[in-house]
Order: sequence, then C-alpha cells, then structure tokens
Amino acid sequence: MEPEQMAINQMVDESAAADNAEQAGSGRRSGAHSRLAGTGDFLPRAAIPFLLVACFALFSILSPHLFFTWTNVRIMISAQATVLLLALAATIPLRAGDFDLSIGAVMILSGSAVGLLYGHGAPVIVCFIVPLGIGLFIGLMNCLFVVKFGLNSLIVTLGMLTLLSGITNYLTGDNLVTTIPHAVEALANTRLLTLPYIVWIGWLVAFLIWIVFEFTPLGRYLLFLGGNPTAAVLAGLRVSALRCGAFLACAIISALAGILLAGSLGSVDPSSAGSYLLPPFTAAFLGTTMIQLGRFNVGGTLVGLYLLAVGITGLQLLGVQGWVTDVFNGAALIVAIAFARLFEVRGIGRARRTAAKRVGP
Repeated sequence: MEPEQMAINQMVDESAAADNAEQAGSGRRSGAHSRLAGTGDFLPRAAIPFLLVACFALFSILSPHLFFTWTNVRIMISAQATVLLLALAATIPLRAGDFDLSIGAVMILSGSAVGLLYGHGAPVIVCFIVPLGIGLFIGLMNCLFVVKFGLNSLIVTLGMLTLLSGITNYLTGDNLVTTIPHAVEALANTRLLTLPYIVWIGWLVAFLIWIVFEFTPLGRYLLFLGGNPTAAVLAGLRVSALRCGAFLACAIISALAGILLAGSLGSVDPSSAGSYLLPPFTAAFLGTTMIQLGRFNVGGTLVGLYLLAVGITGLQLLGVQGWVTDVFNGAALIVAIAFARLFEVRGIGRARRTAAKRVGP
C-alpha cells in the first residue's frame, strides 16, 4: 500500500475511532451510568428496525387474512425490487456528498430503450447493452457538469431528470412501450424460492455495495468525502475521481433497474419517471437514522425501504385511499432529513469536543 493511501486510511480510521471514543467516554463518566449510556446509544440505531417490526405486527393483527399472508409479503417484496435498486443507486453519490435526482428518468429511458430497440428488430443482446450504455453516458454527463464544471448536483440532476423525461416522451410518442423481449421478462420474473429473480438481483447488488462500503478503502474514502469534502481534498484523496465513480455507478444501476422494470411489468410507461423520485431518497435518508447514525448505509436503506412498503400496504389494505402513498413518503422524507440533520449537528459537536480535549486546557 502506498504511503499516501496509508495516511488517508489512518485519518479516516482515527475519525471513526474518535466518534466511538466520544460515545464510550460519555458512558464512563460514572460506573453507575455506563449501561444507561450504552442503551441510549443503542436505542436510536434500533428505533426504525423496531418500528418496522411493530408496524408489521400491528397490520398483521388488524388484517390477518389479507396482510399476514406469504402472498402479501411476496407481493410487497417484489413490488419494491426496482425501487430498491434506485435507492441503492441514490445512496452511492449521497455517501459522497452529492445528489442524483435523475435516477428515475434514467430507469424509464433505459427501460423504454429495451422495448424500442426490440420493436425495431435489434438482437436481444443489444437490448441489454444499449440501455446500460445510456446509463453510462448520462453518468458521464452528470460528472462533466457537476464535477468538471463545479455546478450544484441538485440543480444539474434535476435538470437532467426533466431533460430525459422529455426525450423519453419524444422517442415513445407518449405511448406505452410493450415490445419487451421474452428473455428480459424471463430474467426479471423467473422465480427462485417463490421470489422473482429481480428481487434476488436487487439483494445481490445491495450485498456488493455493502461489501464496498464496509470493507474496502473505497467505502471509507466515499464516507470521508461526504462527511468533509475540504478535509478530503487536503488529505490527498482523488475527490474528482471518487465523485465521478459515484455518479457512474448510480447511473448504471439505474439503467439496470430500467431493464428489469421492463421485464417485470412487460411494458414501460414513459411518463412514470416522477413517481420513482421520492421513494428511493426517502429510503436512503431513513437509512441514516439507524444502524450507522448520520451515515448513508446499505442496511439502513433496506430497512427504510421495507418500512415504507409495510406502512403503505398496511394502510391500503385497511381501506385508506391511494393518496396515502404520497403522504406517507413525503412525511417520512421530512422526518428522515430532520433526524439526519440532527445527527449531523451532534457529529459536529462531538468532533469539536474531541478536538478541544486533544488541545487541552
């Protein structure tokens, strides 16, 4: 390992160690309160997973013949498969401190491209490669404007969302795309242990990203960059390369989600990109309120996504109207961002106290 990389790894590890030391130190102020301090640290991390279990139990009691069935659970999991991929895609640039709001539009454009290409006689392999290439190109464009030109990622990707939606509507003539190859449908819908492949693919992608985030230097670099971009530059991290890599990975995963969406539904609605914008980011921000507080992490994103699915499905099965989806997602996003900001402020305060202790009186 090069000396520069060793120094960067040491800085990141020391930052994490300082967090842990501060949390542990608060529990050592007196022996009588150490266990209470540990419990106080555990409860925020476990609150959302506990809420997921509580919601599932509640709706199972209120609607045992509809909600508490394997068929309903399977439908909930399957219905969230493409949203899961989008949430994972969004989590990568978020961990690096950037937003990519174009994920839903990338998915719909890529999914539409699958049907349009096949409808014009393209081989099936081309129907896989070209949509992924579209995702790669869009990721490069986001890198150009955000990283190279220094524009705000929120504004650029919001503009990209609108641009791609218009292009999709133009290419499809605002018509439903239904010419989906059988091989794509088989890839998404073939079942393994009663769950379609699209679910297993989503979990596999989640597992791979989790490995990168938790066990590789790249995962630590992204976390360090997202937490303090200025310090990342001063530490010698290749900030531009990291940010570009995050945008590219996000766009390619979104394109993969488009291919699988086309296969799972057998059609693509070119005007549906907007409906896939809020849920992935809600799940990602909910993920920062559990497990690894204040950090975008895969486990938290998964729990947040399925909490939304359980809450919305349970309410709908109890007879609540369809508007509950938007209300539930919107309220959850606001609460998640509020808690994320709270943990950020706590983290800044903890870092200042740690620095003050190192300097001494």
